[in-house]
Amino acid sequence: MQKPIQIPLPIPYAVGPVNCYLFLDPTPTLVDCGLKTDAAWDVLTTALATHGLAIADLQRVIITHAHVDHMGLAGKIAAHSPAQIWVADINYGWAVDLPQKWQQRLVFMQEVICPLGLSSEQQAAILTGMARTPTLWDSVPAERVVTFPLDGILEIGGQPWQTIYTPGHSNTQTCFYQAETGQFLAADMLLAITPTPVIEEPLDGSDERVPGLPQFLDSLALVEALEIAWVYPGHGAPFTDHRALIQRQSTRIAERTAQCYTLIEEGHHTFPALLEAMYGQQPMADRFSALGMLVGYLDLLEADGLIKGRRHAGTLSFRVTT
Repeated sequence: MQKPIQIPLPIPYAVGPVNCYLFLDPTPTLVDCGLKTDAAWDVLTTALATHGLAIADLQRVIITHAHVDHMGLAGKIAAHSPAQIWVADINYGWAVDLPQKWQQRLVFMQEVICPLGLSSEQQAAILTGMARTPTLWDSVPAERVVTFPLDGILEIGGQPWQTIYTPGHSNTQTCFYQAETGQFLAADMLLAITPTPVIEEPLDGSDERVPGLPQFLDSLALVEALEIAWVYPGHGAPFTDHRALIQRQSTRIAERTAQCYTLIEEGHHTFPALLEAMYGQQPMADRFSALGMLVGYLDLLEADGLIKGRRHAGTLSFRVTT
């Protein structure tokens, strides 16, 4: 059994280094590739050298999802190697036309956060941080991109891996499962800390946001049913006992959702008031992740009919329904 070789690459985010995974045989292959920074490039080239490889020896880079820390270096790797960049068919646009896709994401994010009632400073901080992302991410020439379906089989490391679509953290995310050996390339589906349901534009181009946290819970249930021996996460060390982690995170989500309901019951009717009550201890720089989680808790409560959001003067407020 060929196990993937973990290569952690530095990123400037609280979640910690992002993992790419190297398969040596039958052809050198990377799963994910980190940010386009000099630091990530240097760590990657050094790690490859310990296995007698250079960037120019890479033949394939397989991308799990369209987030900058997993895909940012793909264009630079393609420019310095013969590697084909493999992406799920839903991620083709992210591979070949990043500027257009990122502008769509920015516009959609603005539409989502405006009714939340955040201060102008908070909104500006979120959008300014997002605007820097394209400097860490390159498009890939179309002729170097290969697409795969969401429900097919990929040969990785000389073994067949099932592609599993796991939306929730990202609506573009795929994981890979090797049934015979019980290996699971988890991307950001299974992490030590619950992944944030990132607010993203719908895949069908509509204006209606698809609730991420309910999707994430559905994906957790799908992954929980798999017979997994080893999890290779997008951040952090490989681990076993995926079901214990899933149970902990499902319980925690239920507890925090109940806390959100209680706060609304007690009079915290606006998004900023709930954000402060639930995440006020966090520095402002970490509030982007908190924003996605809180939107998720509200989505769960609304889906269960426990609360209802109403707009007044363009700003949302929330009330319990029972």
